[in-house]
Amino acid sequence: MKNIFLLLALMSCFDCFSQEAEKTEEAAIKAVVNQFFESLEKQDTVLLKQVAFMEGQIWTVNNTVSPSRSRMRFFKDDLKSFLSKNSYLEKAYSMDVKINGGMAMAWVPYEFRLNGEFSHCGVDVFTLIKQDEAWKIINLSYTIDKEGCDKLRTTEKEREID
Repeated sequence: MKNIFLLLALMSCFDCFSQEAEKTEEAAIKAVVNQFFESLEKQDTVLLKQVAFMEGQIWTVNNTVSPSRSRMRFFKDDLKSFLSKNSYLEKAYSMDVKINGGMAMAWVPYEFRLNGEFSHCGVDVFTLIKQDEAWKIINLSYTIDKEGCDKLRTTEKEREID
């Protein structure tokens, strides 16, 4: 009987450690995504290089035109746009992170402002891999929408409450 109790106690401890490790990994992934947003706002190429692979892809789905258009570029292509006199601010409504081993995905509904004015909203989908104990973005796909932003914001806030 004592052995069974000891075994159950040990198993519950392993579960606690597993949950804590997952929370730590999730926090690290959220930090990388937030640093990406910071690199946009500050137009900081050094920070961008720290959080993203320059050979990684960026996919855009523009829903503001009919039919919608998509295009692909590389993170290294964005380095040139950081020389702009424009100011960029991307505000995340929420962030849903999924992790499996050394791979993760962050689903991030957002609002984007260009020079302080509302530009568009949408959803960012970041794909990250863990390399040398650090998470880095290997792919970013995002939508560009002008309509439905309030619904997106409300839906995401309701999801956070659940």
